[in-house]
Amino acid sequence: MPDDVLVMHDALESLRSHKPGEPLTLHLKNCGTAMRFLQVHLERCYPGEPITLTGDERLLERLGKPTTQTTSARILHGDEIPAMPNESPYITMSRRIKEMYDNNSLPLREGIGVGLERDWSSAAFWYEYVAVHGGGVILEGLQRKTLQGDHVVATIYNKYFSVTTEYVENGVRISQVPVDRYPATVTIDFVNCPDLYPAVALTCERLGITLHAEGTDHLRHKESDRLKAVRLHQVNGDHRMAMALMAAGYPVSIEDQQCISKSYPGFVPQHITPRKGINDDGLGKKHALGKLIRQATSSYVWLHDDDVMLPAAVKHVVLPEGDMIILPLKMESENPHPSLLEQLQIAEYAAIQELTIRSARQGKAVMCSGANLIVRREAWLQCEPDLHPELPSGDDMFLLESMKRRGMCIRVLDSIDYTAIVRPQTSWRSFWRQRMRWAGKAPHYQDRDIRRCGAWVVALNILQLLCPLVLLVKFPVEYRMIKKRSATTHWAVALLLEILYPFYMLGSLIGGLRHPERW
Repeated sequence: MPDDVLVMHDALESLRSHKPGEPLTLHLKNCGTAMRFLQVHLERCYPGEPITLTGDERLLERLGKPTTQTTSARILHGDEIPAMPNESPYITMSRRIKEMYDNNSLPLREGIGVGLERDWSSAAFWYEYVAVHGGGVILEGLQRKTLQGDHVVATIYNKYFSVTTEYVENGVRISQVPVDRYPATVTIDFVNCPDLYPAVALTCERLGITLHAEGTDHLRHKESDRLKAVRLHQVNGDHRMAMALMAAGYPVSIEDQQCISKSYPGFVPQHITPRKGINDDGLGKKHALGKLIRQATSSYVWLHDDDVMLPAAVKHVVLPEGDMIILPLKMESENPHPSLLEQLQIAEYAAIQELTIRSARQGKAVMCSGANLIVRREAWLQCEPDLHPELPSGDDMFLLESMKRRGMCIRVLDSIDYTAIVRPQTSWRSFWRQRMRWAGKAPHYQDRDIRRCGAWVVALNILQLLCPLVLLVKFPVEYRMIKKRSATTHWAVALLLEILYPFYMLGSLIGGLRHPERW
């Protein structure tokens, strides 16, 4: 929950239990909204009481500055304040909420507002992220019909930065549309949407656009001097500056990221660094991967192969805490009528993915894939010596082993929104080369869970060769695993895979072990 909400909640709870005449000090951190509401609240409801409002140094500096929040607080307390032409949307919204409350139409449950729309000013950082990095994001809870002045962010980013907004069920989908060139200069008045300034200003900076910003004088008196903070890329404890810098791709220290909890504790886009095309200097993939991660400035790095297709629209979810986050993969053919070879690979890959997810959830991960994987940067650097640089592949599995051996945290994010698409091999030659490459790494695995899983697979398939009736037990179990990840796989394809699997598995294992240097 945002710190601003917690600060206000704790202050009201303290007032609820306050005894008349007793001194009370309420520390409001850097929460200007709580300070200005409570100033009016104490004046109306606790006149003459020895109650002191205090907070961080920056909050105390801001107290004498003009703000619409005081007017809003007075409206919510019942003051009759005439409407003015060109009134701030913030004040109009306060009037509407007061009307809804007076008419018993405000959705409440045990005193808490429910069913209310999400904050458009927080959406600004996702618009910024998409404008700078491309792709798309689904944001839940935003509404087309709104009193929030900051909803103009959709118009601004569509007009100047080629980011479209599509209203979908329970939210919006924002996407970047490719454009030949951006305008050289834009002029935007922020008087009614001041919270959008950091995101818009840094978007312009990253896209090479000159911004003429109007109505920004009072931004000097926010949680930080935001005009100066944008110019110097400073956070200074300002939650909106931290999010704007992160969304634009600028480095923000772990310490500076902590202030984000003030309003948006789940904000995570630039914890993940997207970057492609790292040169391997002729030294192979692992060397290139090391370069990528050492150059990263964020906490987490999202690894994927260049030939995978990432989700077009990543829905915002809070990433689970962990040193490695295993993400799902799905194999699909580009051919509308896949060949038998492709169908067999799709079925096999579905079973592998289900085993990967299940074992990781049980705390005994036996597989992961560098084609779609999130790792904590510092954890990867600790494990780098264990990645067997003498071998041309296997960085993902050796990383998994190293993390398990070091007691690091391995999590799973089994979400369709984080599922990447991989393609099957299109020829038997490439298929055999890939499988023998995988098998050639087997002797180097030391993890007990991985070795035990491998031994079971080999033993069951040898047993199936010796006693084909074993198939009657194996097939129902593995077919359910396949259907969980590939609902379109026909049972006949899955059965054929089960029949052929012992032969090709043993063949690829023998080939990979005999000629590991080839792969």
